[in-house]
Amino acid sequence: MEFEVAAASDDDVRQIIHIMFKAYGGKNEYINAVFPRGLTPEGEEMTAQRLLFIKSIAPGITWEKITDSANGSVVGGAMWALHEDAKPQRFPLDGPPGTWESGIEKEYAQALFNSLGVDEHKYYEENELPFMSMSLSIYIVRG
Repeated sequence: MEFEVAAASDDDVRQIIHIMFKAYGGKNEYINAVFPRGLTPEGEEMTAQRLLFIKSIAPGITWEKITDSANGSVVGGAMWALHEDAKPQRFPLDGPPGTWESGIEKEYAQALFNSLGVDEHKYYEENELPFMSMSLSIYIVRG
């Protein structure tokens, strides 16, 4: 099987998000907390809204898709962050109303999210530009 990597449209990003949730099958507690109800159409749409919003406001965010060369279907992708002119900003974790079922769930997700970036942001503060990171991993799901 051969693959092609190319820039992803917003519709491609939605497919990549679907693939990400399918790949984990509801068994990744971080993703379950930060991106709740990912195995439902509503959860996928909320995640798409959040990630596409970040893409629209954060300089240097680029999405790439991976397609199956034989049939052109999207089988995975990645979100890259390239910071050439300014150090990465810290964004609070948030989402549209109804993302989390309770304030406690939101606080837990925010605590997980914040703890994940501590070392990364310390590195950014102590070093000079440019930085590149893969913010969302590549997922390839067959079938």
